[in-house]
Amino acid sequence: MKFKLGRKQITWGITIFCTFVACLFVVGIFFKANSISSAVNSIIDMLMSIIVGFIIAFVLTPILNFIESRLVKPVYIKMGGDYTYPKSIVKKKKIRTISILFTMIIYFVALYAFTMIVVPSLYASILQIVTNFPIYVNNIYKYTNDFLSDNPDIRRYVNQLTAQYSSMISNFFDDNVIRNLTVYLNRISQSFMYVVKGFLNFVVGTIVAVYILNSKEIFCAQGKKLAYAFFKENVANEIVGGFRFIYNTFTGFFVGKIVDSLIIGIICNVGCMIMHIPYAMLVSVVVGLTNIIPFFGPYIGAFFGGILLVMISPISALEFLLFVMILQQFDGNILGPKIIGNSTGLSSFWVIFAIMLFGGMWGIVGMVIGVPIFAVFYAFVRRVTNHMLRKKNIEGSSYDYVDVAYFEEGEVRSLSDNTADKFNTKKSESPMRKIFKIQDKNLNKKNEEKPKNSDSDNLDTKND
Repeated sequence: MKFKLGRKQITWGITIFCTFVACLFVVGIFFKANSISSAVNSIIDMLMSIIVGFIIAFVLTPILNFIESRLVKPVYIKMGGDYTYPKSIVKKKKIRTISILFTMIIYFVALYAFTMIVVPSLYASILQIVTNFPIYVNNIYKYTNDFLSDNPDIRRYVNQLTAQYSSMISNFFDDNVIRNLTVYLNRISQSFMYVVKGFLNFVVGTIVAVYILNSKEIFCAQGKKLAYAFFKENVANEIVGGFRFIYNTFTGFFVGKIVDSLIIGIICNVGCMIMHIPYAMLVSVVVGLTNIIPFFGPYIGAFFGGILLVMISPISALEFLLFVMILQQFDGNILGPKIIGNSTGLSSFWVIFAIMLFGGMWGIVGMVIGVPIFAVFYAFVRRVTNHMLRKKNIEGSSYDYVDVAYFEEGEVRSLSDNTADKFNTKKSESPMRKIFKIQDKNLNKKNEEKPKNSDSDNLDTKND
């Protein structure tokens, strides 16, 4: 009998292979974590140009879609162009080419504006800070000396700490800075090579982005083709829908956050220029960039700007901090919800949790991408949970489970039901309640004793 390879056998083969690879990966994490990490880093380093290209294409995709659907395609149809199948295939390619051309023009104009307007201002600000750094240090010394002269007790304590740790600081500087000066010089040279390599990756990534934008529907079609070829219809539909959800989540979060941060940076620059705050462009760029990080980003930008400005003028630093606080309130309550909305579907607690978790693993990059990644995981767990509950004929949102004590023979027993006394539903009295109960009993005893004493007093007075 001749063996015939069917879809079921192929699906089982892919499942076994994926399970085997997952087991090897888990074993490798426990026993050869360093080797796996170095291998992953080397693969990422080799594919960095492709990764940069995907990032650029991901950011430019909404612009391309807008130009293609709202500008180029309507103009083509109004001019009498035939957009019916099969002629539309050739016409779509031409429309896509024109749309990519306009998109890349906008991209290069933005790069040119950033390079010719923002970068020279940033360079001048940084150069001025380096030149005037001794003056700023003297300002700090002067402010500190004036403060300590008015507070002799604090001055005495600071002098003791300085005498205690001065030798330690000097030895640390000699041991770790002077002796490792050659190491630091080598790192500086390596950093220069990283800058050159990053520039090359950026140039190649821009070229890759053009190809990705031109063929993004083909890539999606190939993914759908694989899903429907190797999986059942309902499973393939779930996979395709899951990837759509991932794309929508990441697009809604990142594109919205970039637009929001750009607007905040521009408003911050205009406000700082009106208030004559030093280095307005530099602190505004920092505020705009750090605003991409959810929740903690505004505080990081305000902290950097405050530290820089306090060396120049404490009054300017205070004005800047107050202005950024007001600006972030505007962003968090008005501008951010208007642009981003609730694209992640996460509460404030889970946003902070995702930032702390992925930030601890991947640093600043993790703080930026952690929220949409956790949003996808959260949505997956919620979808699986709701699916399993529906199989058990149990419906309802999370709010419907607030008053649930337990299920008994398929029926819900609520916490407000006094007869529901199983599975530790009856709470023990808290210590505070016990304390107040004791006090109440003592008060009741005193109140009960008072009338008796008053009656006896009345009798005594009558006898007298």
